[in-house]
Amino acid sequence: MTLDLSVPLMNSLTLGCMYTLMALGLTMSYSVTKISNFAHGELVTLGGYITALSVNRGINLPISLVLAFIASALLAVAIDELVYKPLIKKGSRPLFLLVASIGAGLVVRYLMFIYADLRGVITIQARTSVEIIARIGRAALTTVHLWVFPITAVSVALLHLMFHHTKPGKALRAMADNEDLARVSGIRVYVLRRLMWVVAGGLWAVYSIVTPQTGWEALLRVFASSIIGGFVSFWGTIVGGITIGLAENIGISIMNEYFNVSTAYRPLISFVVIVLVFLFRPSGVAGIDVIGWIKEKMGRGE
Repeated sequence: MTLDLSVPLMNSLTLGCMYTLMALGLTMSYSVTKISNFAHGELVTLGGYITALSVNRGINLPISLVLAFIASALLAVAIDELVYKPLIKKGSRPLFLLVASIGAGLVVRYLMFIYADLRGVITIQARTSVEIIARIGRAALTTVHLWVFPITAVSVALLHLMFHHTKPGKALRAMADNEDLARVSGIRVYVLRRLMWVVAGGLWAVYSIVTPQTGWEALLRVFASSIIGGFVSFWGTIVGGITIGLAENIGISIMNEYFNVSTAYRPLISFVVIVLVFLFRPSGVAGIDVIGWIKEKMGRGE
């Protein structure tokens, strides 16, 4: 029997876009602060809850997304102000900050569990109509894709414009290279740090079904996407997000079809990708000069 990959491919592109959005926020926060933010998953969960609750109360989706962006951004700034900054002022090492991020994530996650349990929304789904626009093989192109794909494209374009064509964006890049040098150069480091957390915290994905565990369950894929990008590369992170989406969905479909491997092992693929990148390319794709390589091959006539 021939394996039809149209459905896994569509799922791969959808999830790849979602992982890309989340991983871009993680890459931004790490490149500027050098903090491995394990609380990033809870920012995703909060955004998903705010969107679903707002839509279910009759607020249209665009406004719901804006409200979710604001809520996630405020939470990111709060975690930085209440947890990371005090520890940094005390001279805490990166390992302590990593552990603190795990602790902050746990606190936020279980606060959301308590709220969701009291309100009876442990599992919530935004009540939006999903219509099939077209069919590609067995896969269906729906109105959900008409939101996910454009949101990802617009977000990526806006981030590119911000970092390459605005003064705050260029200042953030300077901070990422050398924060001390940026400070003595007159850059308002603390103001820009808050701006970075606002943008990084607000970058989350649109989930159709949300639980307090949603962000935590996605975190492995998000870290894998950022690791492929070397934790510093904007475009490398995009490549990482799409790669993880493709590897997980197409990989598990092939293994399920031909080797009867349960789809429950899907997260294992992201873990394997992380290990392989650390073993063979610790810097990710960030240092790969694709254009230079192509020119070199063309020059040799290969």
